[in-house]
Amino acid sequence: MKKSLISGLFLLCILLLAACGNGESTASGEASDKPSAPEKFLTIGSGPMGSGWYPITTTMTELFSEEFNNLNSTQLEGGSTANLHSLEVGDIHMGLNYTTDFNAALEGGDGFTEPLENIAALGTLYPVFQTIATTGNNTQVNSIEDIVDKHIFLGPKGGGGPVAFWTMLEQYGIDEQTITDAGGKLSYGNYSDGASMLKDNNVDVYLAGGAPAVPALQEMEVTNPIKVLEIDQDKLEQLEAMGLGITAGALPGGTYDGIEEDVPTYVIETMITVRADLDEDYVYNITKIFWENLATFEQQVPERAKDFSLDTVLNGLDPEDLHPGAKKYYEEMGVLE
Repeated sequence: MKKSLISGLFLLCILLLAACGNGESTASGEASDKPSAPEKFLTIGSGPMGSGWYPITTTMTELFSEEFNNLNSTQLEGGSTANLHSLEVGDIHMGLNYTTDFNAALEGGDGFTEPLENIAALGTLYPVFQTIATTGNNTQVNSIEDIVDKHIFLGPKGGGGPVAFWTMLEQYGIDEQTITDAGGKLSYGNYSDGASMLKDNNVDVYLAGGAPAVPALQEMEVTNPIKVLEIDQDKLEQLEAMGLGITAGALPGGTYDGIEEDVPTYVIETMITVRADLDEDYVYNITKIFWENLATFEQQVPERAKDFSLDTVLNGLDPEDLHPGAKKYYEEMGVLE
């Protein structure tokens, strides 16, 4: 009798172990169809709190923590070039940045003393309209040439905006030394503080990227109207021809009160970059989960998510720079042949 009971219990244990081996287990012991990650933690490089990137990466961390089995995803404040450097040294696993900085990082260009070797593209998300603004009543600043001797706010250090800004100014024959020699001044900080400085006339010119609006400027214009400086069309064409991921575009009319006509400006793309040494299946699942949950982003970050599309996922990128896992997903979806 005892022998039969022991044998029965032994057989039951074997069956239970076999059942557990047929699929992933959740904390409650129930089988899960969710993919597993090779690591327990996923850290995503974001922008500063209050930036347009921060709610995107917040949504990403929640999504990946939910859709992967036993994965804890968190975000880390950063900026475009800062995130790329963090990826290279392994402080983060993936991050947001601009296509311009990604392409520069691969070559050791502006913002990078040498090429980065452990970065790979996951895909482009949406266009960012570079906005160079001043107050509506500033009669001394009406063109790009007028900013040379002025106090310019450039956004956060380590961001991609300043890099693209200096590249744009090169087309006008202007660099940082030109501005310094003319008595101009440069300041950095978060976008909200910069808008307050512009409103209080502590800076003359404000640089930021929007999709298309910059929230801090929208808040400011309620009491202080703004004007946006045009970029000359020939300069935009020169920029685009450089092949850096900068394209000619226009800030749509109506983005800000009193500015009804489109304003020619340069556009850079926000993208997702990952460490090149991440497991191929892992990145495939990250890519798949991201694109198959667009409804989540449309609910959480509607102004930016409206432009998330597989039709534009390679804008500003060379497909050869994609991570193999992302490339595999895009081939399945017909984005790549």
